[in-house]
Amino acid sequence: MKKITLVALSAVLVLALAGCDKKGGSSAAAIKAAANGDYSKLKVEKDPATKKAYDFGGMEVTIYDWWSNPDALPASKSQEDQANYRKYLEETYNFKLVQKDLQAGWGGHPAEVADYCITGGDDARIFIIDQRSALSGAQNGLWADISKVPDIDWNKKKWNKAVCSVLPGYTFAVGMPEPRQCIFFNKRVLQENGFNPDEPYDLQKAGKWTWAKFEEMCDALTKDTNNDGIIDQYALSGFNSEFAAPAIYSNGGQITGRDSNGKLYLDTGDKTMEAWNWVKDIFTKYNKPAEEGANWDYFKSDFLNGFTAFYNDQEYDAQPNGMLADMKDDWGMVCFPLGPNGDGKYFTMNQDNMLIIPAYYPQEKVNKIFKIYDFWSDDVPGYEDEDSWKEYYYGSFRDTRAVDETMQYMMDNSKSWDAWLVPGFNWAPISWSVCAGADPQETIESMRNELQAALDDINE
Repeated sequence: MKKITLVALSAVLVLALAGCDKKGGSSAAAIKAAANGDYSKLKVEKDPATKKAYDFGGMEVTIYDWWSNPDALPASKSQEDQANYRKYLEETYNFKLVQKDLQAGWGGHPAEVADYCITGGDDARIFIIDQRSALSGAQNGLWADISKVPDIDWNKKKWNKAVCSVLPGYTFAVGMPEPRQCIFFNKRVLQENGFNPDEPYDLQKAGKWTWAKFEEMCDALTKDTNNDGIIDQYALSGFNSEFAAPAIYSNGGQITGRDSNGKLYLDTGDKTMEAWNWVKDIFTKYNKPAEEGANWDYFKSDFLNGFTAFYNDQEYDAQPNGMLADMKDDWGMVCFPLGPNGDGKYFTMNQDNMLIIPAYYPQEKVNKIFKIYDFWSDDVPGYEDEDSWKEYYYGSFRDTRAVDETMQYMMDNSKSWDAWLVPGFNWAPISWSVCAGADPQETIESMRNELQAALDDINE
């Protein structure tokens, strides 16, 4: 999984002079000096409880993940500035914070985190977790309630709203959301079939990139080119589960819902089932079938080789070392098309890593740990440009519209969803069967007991 850490994000920030703080913070002159590396004139924050400058008494906090090397040297000017600013914060407010590898590996990380949160220790920790731990940890009372922490401005743009809403009051993170589900398109194939090569971009910008328009294009792109009665050109190289999930949520549906008591259930409401039936229709009509003996991911090479106009997956395929890097044909990327019963907003689906603080600690200690993180995670003065995140992505694409338009929508609207968080809740086989032509309702009913059992484990 791609990791976009605070350091990685800050490494591409574009210098931008900030104005005076609206709440009576540092002056414009102080911020200008800080942007040039002089932090001495910045206003020191006071603890509302004591009316004195925050002093954490030398508390040492460690953020534990499964990849960081705290001894890595800054690789750019922006990383140097970040390190210097954090040193200033540590000295000003009397704390230490470091992010490092827990040394349990990705596989052993959840058990190591759970063990510590149960047995505890005298140190001060924040853990980065993923979907394997989130719900089970909350269910067992392992995560501290950070909503009780005083003097936190949750309106700051730094907070990743999607992560903060996964388990409200318990999970948190800063930074832009990680982009996920999308539709890639081959510009040559579109043009050779009578479309503007940027047609998906233009439709998306106009708010007209919808199920109906996508299906209309698929119908025109799927044809019998030599009049032998056999379809030999297909519109889509489809990744079934990565297509089904955003289709459901684009239509206002959900794979799992929560009842009035907060209990999870398998959703089969009208919007959800409409989406499942649409997915079946798209795949049975317009998705290029696998040839005999093909690998499970044959659809990827079909798109790479220019056999189809559309391919759906996640944005990581566009990364510099991703599968699309050496594609011969020119290509672009748009969000998943809008369903008829959704909220009309393009989106991505949140699957970002989360941060938690052990509930083992007394609330006073939780307060100090989280406020330290709040200081440490603030923007470096002079690096507050709202569009700075884009620099990280421009090199991944053949055009800027994928970033300026498509990814902007994703960053602005990252939807939280529960289905990916439930251990053992393997809903993907539904999409495998439905995309092969099976009846959605019958398929779901055949798996209902198995899937509900996984939900019941969390609901208990």
